Amino acid sequence: MTTETADFIVIGAGIAGASVAYELSLNGKVILLEMEASPGYHSTGRSAAVMSENYGPALWSRLVTASRQFLEVPPEGFADVPLVTPRGALFLARDGEQGRLAAQADELASRGASIDLVSAEDALRFCPVLKTSEFVSALYEPDCMDIDTNALLAGYLKMLRARGGRLVTNGRVETLDRSGDVWKISTPVGTFEAPVVINAAGGWVQQIASLAGLSYRNVVPFRRTAVVFDPPSGSSIQTWPMTFDVAETFYFKPEAGRIMVSPVDMAPSEPCDAQADELEVAIAIDRIHTYTTMEVRTVKHKWGGLRTFSPDHEPVIGRDPEEPSFVWLAGQGGNGVMGGAAAARLAASFALGAGIPADIAALGVTAENVSPGRACVLDASGEKPVVGTLEAFG
Repeated sequence: MTTETADFIVIGAGIAGASVAYELSLNGKVILLEMEASPGYHSTGRSAAVMSENYGPALWSRLVTASRQFLEVPPEGFADVPLVTPRGALFLARDGEQGRLAAQADELASRGASIDLVSAEDALRFCPVLKTSEFVSALYEPDCMDIDTNALLAGYLKMLRARGGRLVTNGRVETLDRSGDVWKISTPVGTFEAPVVINAAGGWVQQIASLAGLSYRNVVPFRRTAVVFDPPSGSSIQTWPMTFDVAETFYFKPEAGRIMVSPVDMAPSEPCDAQADELEVAIAIDRIHTYTTMEVRTVKHKWGGLRTFSPDHEPVIGRDPEEPSFVWLAGQGGNGVMGGAAAARLAASFALGAGIPADIAALGVTAENVSPGRACVLDASGEKPVVGTLEAFG
């Protein structure tokens, strides 16, 4: 079997791998390896797919800010349809959570985002099914957008091919060895060589690192469950926002004429084709009944997906401390579609040995605070990650 050579090999063809492959394809030949028969099968294909600058921990939300321009005005020829369409986002605070909501508002304002702080009663203007007795205040983010994940992934892959890159499906990595200045990778469909490898394998990133002979990094997958049900009869749900509670115990949004809700569960999982957990399905339904006036009469669809986290929930992007030719693009934690454009540029800058892009650096992202060599990622205890907060990075 002949060996195909490239300048960069990217492992994993979800949105993370496809986007960094696209970025690197301007600087050399890229081979994008995907273990499944088609790209985007796992987390990318099971995303809530919105762009909110207020969702997620500090650094991820800043990467969303840095991704907005690409998503709103993609390069010419990238896609035949808009990548984003208006949605809006609503964040709900219970009694005692007003300070956290105010901190989020200040953070958003510092990045130039539009916000509207309102009472729980006023929030009914945006989402009329809320039980206002359960909340005291809300933050409305009008510029939150739905993302066409299929169009985004397809655009990255189309542009990659146009630049001479190649997607290899059914290409599960079997061996990954460094010999001299080159990584040698064997798969069921061929062998490949390149001086630089980018690990964008989602829930499988630790397995890839282990194959490379590198030490454990605390970047691990957790299951997330989602449920779909019919909205109240006669409701005009098209304009309802993506709605979250500040404590992150649920979110829901209109989706294809129905309502999708998640209890934001985080159950540790082996890398797998995740399925919905029945207890979490019941919890999701209870959240709807507790915090809204909607009633879930029938579950129309349910699914599970993997979300991969570092202990502080922040990105894991950069050169491995043991081997600089092995670059991580991991720890997306559900932020990988909306923050992926900037995360890909950041990962590409590390792979190329270049400086952090100026617009990303201006938002407070440094090599140190996303590094796979930072203390919490090097910790091999395997303890469950704790939620990162906006206060963590000021």
